[in-house]
Amino acid sequence: MHIIIVGSGRTGKHIIQAAIQDRQDVYVIEKDKEVANWVATNFDCVVIHGDATHVEILKEAKAEQADAIIVTTHDDAVNALVILLAKDLGISRLVSSVNNDDLLPVFEQLGIDTVESPHRLNGRYLYRAVQGPNVKEFLDLGDGFELLEIIVEHQSAIANKQIRELSKERILPADTLINLIKRNNQIIIPEGETRIFVNDIVVVLSRKNQISSISKAFGSSKDPLEI
Repeated sequence: MHIIIVGSGRTGKHIIQAAIQDRQDVYVIEKDKEVANWVATNFDCVVIHGDATHVEILKEAKAEQADAIIVTTHDDAVNALVILLAKDLGISRLVSSVNNDDLLPVFEQLGIDTVESPHRLNGRYLYRAVQGPNVKEFLDLGDGFELLEIIVEHQSAIANKQIRELSKERILPADTLINLIKRNNQIIIPEGETRIFVNDIVVVLSRKNQISSISKAFGSSKDPLEI
């Protein structure tokens, strides 16, 4: 996946590290020359010293071929402008941090796929939003496994199916285990005959490199990006 990361402060550095560890094709745009030099020295990625609000800088980061962009500057006006420019350049997965919680509705009205407040989320959550936009929570268990809390969307491949059907039809990747289902105010411990419905929140044990595949199975007809 070709990912552009704008801003490399504390949040941005976590995203860069996570994306590189997953062997993504990472381009970083950083306005501060000293910070840009530090990132170029410490991370194996392409670093562009420039202002991401300029289209030519986004194009230098190959925005027209990018799968996703994550914007993490401390200026919400800059974040919004960069996202709009990225959208015009055809980037399909748009993620932005929002420093002022009061502006969250404004960002949502811009048609951004995902917006998150850095006061609530860290860099790895923003990175997970690129891989699986319907993944609501995650817990890194180590040894290559994560525990995901993921919502079942309309027209998803698993909606209205029994647990045993998922295994029989190989809808979910191998080494994936459904641990529990949250439905309204109920907690359901799933068995083979348990059926999964739209809007259920499902807790899934999975390998880290399978997040996009799992997000696709739980998502709507709009295909998420593959890693």
